[in-house]
Amino acid sequence: MKLGDTFSSFEAFESCFTVYKDTNFVDYFTKDCKTLSSINAKFPNGRMRTASKELKYYYIKFCCIHGGTYKKKKISLDQRVTSTMRQGCEASIYLKASENGKLLEITKFNENHNHEISRTLYSHLPNQKKTIPETKAIVLQLKDLKANKKMVQNKIMKQSGKVITLKDLSNIRTTAGNHYSKNDLDEVVTKLKEKFNCIVEISTDETNNLNGIFIQDKVMAESFSSFPEIVFADATYKLLDLRLSVYVLMNEDGNGQSEIVAIGLLVNEEEITLSWFFETFKKNNPTSIKTRAYVTDKNMKERNVIKSVFPNAALTICLFHTLRTFNREITCEKQNLTPKQRDDIKQIFQNLTYCKTQLEYDSVYHHLQAMAPESIMEYYKKNWHAIRNEWVMGMTFNTVNFMNKTNYRFESFNGKLKSVISTFSTLDDFVEKLFIVLDCVRLERDKNAIKLVQKQPTQKNTIPELQQFYSSLTPYAFNSLKTQFECAAETDVLEKTTENNCSCLFYNSMRLPCRHIFNLRKKQSLSLHDNSLFDERWTRNFYYKNQRVFKNVEVINTDNDNTTMTTLYKKKKILTTHEKFCEASIIGAKIADLVSKSSNIHYHRKIEQLEFVFNTWLKGQELSLHILGADDHEVMDVVEEECCENNDIVDAIEDKCDLSLNNCIGLMEGTDDEVMEVVERVL
Repeated sequence: MKLGDTFSSFEAFESCFTVYKDTNFVDYFTKDCKTLSSINAKFPNGRMRTASKELKYYYIKFCCIHGGTYKKKKISLDQRVTSTMRQGCEASIYLKASENGKLLEITKFNENHNHEISRTLYSHLPNQKKTIPETKAIVLQLKDLKANKKMVQNKIMKQSGKVITLKDLSNIRTTAGNHYSKNDLDEVVTKLKEKFNCIVEISTDETNNLNGIFIQDKVMAESFSSFPEIVFADATYKLLDLRLSVYVLMNEDGNGQSEIVAIGLLVNEEEITLSWFFETFKKNNPTSIKTRAYVTDKNMKERNVIKSVFPNAALTICLFHTLRTFNREITCEKQNLTPKQRDDIKQIFQNLTYCKTQLEYDSVYHHLQAMAPESIMEYYKKNWHAIRNEWVMGMTFNTVNFMNKTNYRFESFNGKLKSVISTFSTLDDFVEKLFIVLDCVRLERDKNAIKLVQKQPTQKNTIPELQQFYSSLTPYAFNSLKTQFECAAETDVLEKTTENNCSCLFYNSMRLPCRHIFNLRKKQSLSLHDNSLFDERWTRNFYYKNQRVFKNVEVINTDNDNTTMTTLYKKKKILTTHEKFCEASIIGAKIADLVSKSSNIHYHRKIEQLEFVFNTWLKGQELSLHILGADDHEVMDVVEEECCENNDIVDAIEDKCDLSLNNCIGLMEGTDDEVMEVVERVL
């Protein structure tokens, strides 16, 4: 392409221009232009009225991508550190329609660039990194599947042959998300109801602004109806671009597995919003009156709401959140403490957390009063002492919380959510991926439930009572009970222990027989197995009746102790010629090593035997080997005679070798004929 070149259409120029840029490793942008339609609109009777429409432009000017200079805006405060591609390059191309309006002609052409030009620099220019829609679709699909960014980059670069940076991939995802953003509440509610079969309720304020969304599908409702005794409540954040917090309620089934029972999308966590959410949950789940305990963090508004909506349920503060709050509040700056005082007080607070009885708590509390400053005691009495039944471990176990000390169940589910749902997702995208996570989690729970029926342990319990408990209880409940059963003989009976009840932490928390009950029943010669000793929720029959995977499926619980074990033998693999050679080479190497270490007499005999085996196999014949024993006297005699003969032969050879050596030494100064005569005589 050069000055004076003409083109019959703008499309023809573009094709030539693309080749020019790729060949010379330069790029241009459109600096100025005027189309034929605009010039004809301005001058209807002008000379361009008959111009070919394929020319498209009356004139157009292209400047180098590094052309021009950066102009600072008047309102700029220079607070951002920015950069520009403008370097004052004067390279340009000016294209104008000919007088007759049939051709486009290059009337000005400046190829003088004031910057470095190379293939590498050219490949990193923005226009060269642009991706086609098909490639963008592939990137979006892989990103939605959480594919590794570097692997996606490698794949796209190989397919397109262009330089694609990690930032480019992020921009594709971001721009596509903005373009296809869906936060239409009506559409999302319709999808929840029709596609996912959910109960959906919406809360708004006086001006019709959204306050919260309550979501519960059929599986959630059935799970809570079957196991309503304990509920874990917590929230996760930054999953929605609407800045809604995702509030999750979770329970524990009869096999110790976690199940989601309700989800709320809340604009804020004010008391009025939380109260609406829990009231809605209570209204749609009548069995919530059976809930014995709620496990939460130390959010005062949340705890106050739960107390008002569920007055009969006990509150338990998560152990992790308790210790974390202590660590945040007991600092040198906030409490005006020395480092040693801070560490000592933290240790006492931790000891208070792990107290098992009221007496133990009182003892540690008095120690705190004796050594803590007034500011610490004021903080402790105001925030913790009055609610010690909610966070001291020994006291929380009396609330039938099934030995749950923390909200680790929720943290596990939260991790699964954030591994699938991107931060600041649209409402529509969040709902779709939420149920992907739920389906995945439920499938894992169903697999564990089916395992109870499909598999039986190969080793049965040797103690009949334990085997009876195993047949009656779910594996999770049985494992907890088994530990108590095995420790029964090593413990004493408590004062308030009866044949069916106990005042210990384990019994009050789990509602399963403890070591004290087992010890007492042994002393009273009562049966150790009794169905009245444990709650129905822990039984296999109740679990089979209420777990979703067993709905409409009859499961027969059997006490059969006979276990059939079948050993499956794999078919021998047919070896290839190479595999046979490798295996034979290993054995051959071992034989060669063994023969090489034998004495000369046995060495020659073993070589003869090996040659005999080889020649026999070479003829296609088979051998039957016989090992010589103490009873084979005749054969052993022959072998010994042959060994003696061979020994004499060896001695004679050695004598000849000595003689020949002496002769050779004696004749070193003789003639060549004399030496040869001695050598021939020896041989």
